[in-house]
Amino acid sequence: MIEPPSMLERPQSLTLRLPHRGATRRLGRALGTVVRAGDLLLLRGDLGAGKTFLTRALARGLGVPASVRVTSPTFELVHELPGRVPLIHVDLYRLDDPGELVELGLRERIGADAVVVVEWGERMVDELGRDHLGIELGLDPSDPGGSVRVCSLHSHGPVSADLLSRLLARYFPGPQGLTPKPRADRDS
Repeated sequence: MIEPPSMLERPQSLTLRLPHRGATRRLGRALGTVVRAGDLLLLRGDLGAGKTFLTRALARGLGVPASVRVTSPTFELVHELPGRVPLIHVDLYRLDDPGELVELGLRERIGADAVVVVEWGERMVDELGRDHLGIELGLDPSDPGGSVRVCSLHSHGPVSADLLSRLLARYFPGPQGLTPKPRADRDS
């Protein structure tokens, strides 16, 4: 079991074992409750690792209504979703040239009025923003069934370190994955 660091510390990273989809959903919802306008999250993981699933849960925690579909913006590249602050969901899998980011209008939104979640953004981190929360999702190699995920969160700067601190202040990892402190968000 991982104990949360002292709230006086600014954590740099956290690794969680997500034994089922519900744990991944709780993590996403937890992130959605603590993200703020200006936060940048870069998601990394193989196809099928759960990047869009995590983003969908984050959207619900951010207040995006259940009636709004949260899907991968693979072909559209950018989806803007309404929440307590706007959520910009980006998929850069098909982009090769960092200059194309200008056309998408991302630079104006990062660090400003929206939460920006980017799938496949690690190739363009210099153009997107060095201060970001990196989230890597992958299969747990010790799970023969292939359903257990491992999620590593790494802060890259003071803004993302503050985000990781807020996540730990509200939630902390327990033996079953991400366990809520006194007030639990429902999974539904």
